[in-house]
Amino acid sequence: MPDFSPEEIDMALKAGFKPISLGPSRLRTETAALVAVHIMNLAGQSRE
Repeated sequence: MPDFSPEEIDMALKAGFKPISLGPSRLRTETAALVAVHIMNLAGQSRE
C-alpha cells in the first residue's frame, strides 16, 4: 500500500493530527539515500 487510505487520513485529522507537506516530490527511502550522497559529492567537488 503506497499511501494512507482516505479513512486513515480522516481518523488522524479527527484525532488532532496537523497535516503538513514535504512538497510535491517525495523519494522512496532507497532513492533518497542515493540522492543525498550524490548531492554531498557534488557539493564537495565544487570546492576543489
